[in-house]
Amino acid sequence: ADPMMLPRLHPEATSGTTNTDSVLFAVYASFGSDPELSTFPDGNSLELIQHPLVTNLLQVAASGVNVMALIDRAAEDTYLVQIPAGLPEQMQVTSRWKQTMESPYNLAGFLRHAAQTYPESRIVLALEGHGAGFLPDLDVTKLTPQNVTQDGSFEWRIEAEQTAPQYEDGTPVLGVGYPNMPGGSPQFAVNHMPMSTFGLGYALQSAASSGVPKLAVIHFNNCFNMSAELLHTVAPYAEYAAGYINYNFFSSGGAYPPVFEKLQQQGEATAKELSSWFALDNQAFFAPKENHPTVGCSIELARMRPIAQRVHELSSALLAALTNSSEADRALYIGRIEQAITRAQHFDMSGNMLLQASDQMMDLRSLAHELQAEDFGSFTVVPAAKELEWALQEIKQYGDSDEPWTLPSTTWDFSNTALAMNILFPDPLRQGLWDWRSPYYMNVYPTPAQPNIIDFLKTTDWVKFLIEYHRDVKFVGLLPAVIPVFPVFNAKYEPPRDDPKDPPCPPPPPCDPPKDPPK
Repeated sequence: ADPMMLPRLHPEATSGTTNTDSVLFAVYASFGSDPELSTFPDGNSLELIQHPLVTNLLQVAASGVNVMALIDRAAEDTYLVQIPAGLPEQMQVTSRWKQTMESPYNLAGFLRHAAQTYPESRIVLALEGHGAGFLPDLDVTKLTPQNVTQDGSFEWRIEAEQTAPQYEDGTPVLGVGYPNMPGGSPQFAVNHMPMSTFGLGYALQSAASSGVPKLAVIHFNNCFNMSAELLHTVAPYAEYAAGYINYNFFSSGGAYPPVFEKLQQQGEATAKELSSWFALDNQAFFAPKENHPTVGCSIELARMRPIAQRVHELSSALLAALTNSSEADRALYIGRIEQAITRAQHFDMSGNMLLQASDQMMDLRSLAHELQAEDFGSFTVVPAAKELEWALQEIKQYGDSDEPWTLPSTTWDFSNTALAMNILFPDPLRQGLWDWRSPYYMNVYPTPAQPNIIDFLKTTDWVKFLIEYHRDVKFVGLLPAVIPVFPVFNAKYEPPRDDPKDPPCPPPPPCDPPKDPPK
């Protein structure tokens, strides 16, 4: 292909990126822990060349985009796929034996190889597989029986799907308050543990320090990874990110060809445009089948630093309201926070496919919006919430409202414009039941089990607010350490056919119009 004819991305004025002659689409596909994703869609794609992701990447390359993918599947080697721009017939597939896909060193090495192979291309990274929002960075070699039981001074028991440490006399180790586990919790999600949040940031930092240019776009093509903690961690290493706040049904790259066909048709585009296309074409891919509701977002990552500052200011205001009030007023403010939480948008983390107030993942903008309806007296909670909501505008690209095929008896309604990104909010209704990640999330100091803490938790008062919010709550237990199963696109699902005479469905509600800063 003639490099002069290849589509390209404009350099961002603030990125220091020089003009380039092409685009490299780098895909990191971690399917090795999931046989269903490995042989999607019906279990018959036994050879890698049969997998629809490869078929879709061939179409991307045909649009004049260089493609490099590292694809790991269950009970298979890890394969490096390289397809030159405009020359899909020259695809090369090379075994890289079996890679540890959750290792940051592996992702950093993949990006180095990509940048060295295509030094004149701007890199767009897509992360495939499972996502979970925040994930702690655990040194599992330190989660020994001796460490997590304080040399046997207490034991862990699993009762009624809850886990709580107890001394030999049966009394709980924690008593009241948040779960600051001695030695760390021995629970971690072993069903399909993706790369940790810190590990992903470390991988991108390592790649950048070895000469990999700043990424144009990161597309988190998985569940829950439009996460405040995750976006803040990767923000220094990419210009834009696209992702999904709740579940994103697995499409095996089916939305990618239209994205890059748009780029080919225009000839040039900005990273902002490409990031938005990733989200909108994801919606368009699922729309014809119906019953696959998702909510997609796009953000300029330079915005994450001021957003984190607004989170800090709101957390500080909430903390002040709870610590500088009489006991009666404190109880009143706790109740008002709970009311805002109950009205806010939650996302399913229990795997039951229901969106409930007890779900321990919440939309950050929705929370800020709902807090403004409550009275916190002279404390600055309401103006801080207003500032945070304003900082989170124009991130949501679309939000569906439909019954998911995974549970047709319920509706996922993401039409609210006050949505932007999720944040982990452990035990939101103060029931004493905690997300399995809570012992690591609530501890902002390194431990042998968690040697690395992300900056978002260390530099904001978010964790301090959570601790104070739960100060008088009796600990009951940890919820099971399982990452919810990744919903897949149901290629066999056939919704009821509409009468041809029926009018077309209305378009989804528009995103918020630009607003002036709050007064």
